[in-house]
Amino acid sequence: MSDLDKDKTEIFEDEKKILLDHDYDGIRELNHPLPGWWLTIFYGTIVFAIAYYVAYTFMGATTIDQALEEDMKEITAIQEEYEAKQGKFNQAEYEAVIADAGMLKKARKVYKRKCKACHGADGGGGVGPNLADKNWINGNGSLETTYNVINKGVVDKGMAAWGPVIGKEMVYAVLKYVHDFQGTTPTNPKAPQGELYE
Repeated sequence: MSDLDKDKTEIFEDEKKILLDHDYDGIRELNHPLPGWWLTIFYGTIVFAIAYYVAYTFMGATTIDQALEEDMKEITAIQEEYEAKQGKFNQAEYEAVIADAGMLKKARKVYKRKCKACHGADGGGGVGPNLADKNWINGNGSLETTYNVINKGVVDKGMAAWGPVIGKEMVYAVLKYVHDFQGTTPTNPKAPQGELYE
């Protein structure tokens, strides 16, 4: 930029107080301050960061991981309470269900649709264990433990949790159907698996 061009540079009156002394090849800088709202937020974040650091480093504030752990404990307790009410075997409820011939008839159909493929039509076993012998992989053959296996399943052994699918009453009915295999002689029984319970 020539000296002539420099002389033509017009500086407005309101710019004089923010005009810097810098001069780069004839280019002069204006020192425009940052907006007040922006500076308020910026300084606010600094104050917050200091308080945050002190709280979590020196004052033992609850971290996100700790809060998650506490929430998970609460959720687990609620689930266990619900399962205790809904999922436990109840002898009186079981007897009421098995007294209903209609439910037992439905249980036979449910067994054929959902259980037969693994345990055989007559309970002799296949992919799943033999239900007619006294050996049990899961539980001890009692109504309570067999109910838990049908209701909650044994995922690592390939046994699905049927309780949420067929409902508590039908689990009782299927339980009765399964226990009726005890002492029978299947056509082609699978070899005993698990522990023997007399």
